[in-house]
Amino acid sequence: MRLVLVTTFLATACSGFAAKGTAETATARFHEQLDAEKYDEIWLEADDAFKKVTTQANFSALLAAMHRKLGRTVSSTQTGFFSEERAGTDVSGSFIALTYETAFAEGNGTERFNWRVDGQRVRLVGYNINSSALILK
Repeated sequence: MRLVLVTTFLATACSGFAAKGTAETATARFHEQLDAEKYDEIWLEADDAFKKVTTQANFSALLAAMHRKLGRTVSSTQTGFFSEERAGTDVSGSFIALTYETAFAEGNGTERFNWRVDGQRVRLVGYNINSSALILK
């Protein structure tokens, strides 16, 4: 019985690690879309769980305000990675969380992206940015 549980755990845990590169690519795409002011496109590509907690109009307005205050993405360095499996909840599946220290033209911020693994791709399920420039500007 233990061998089966360990094998099952390893198989599910690996799906997050296997999709890490896909999540990193999706994060770079998020920044490209942000800089191109394609906020609606980001929302449309997001996971359904994300769409349940915010409207397209509210999310686009939030990103527009963020972009107006911080400006274009200059550089982004990954500082954290976490992968987990969730079962038995409304939001089940494989998830990847990536944390970045990001320099924008008008300030810096710590970004956290939460991605749900969806086959060979990932979908945004959560986004958070902490930046004093958002408050002070």
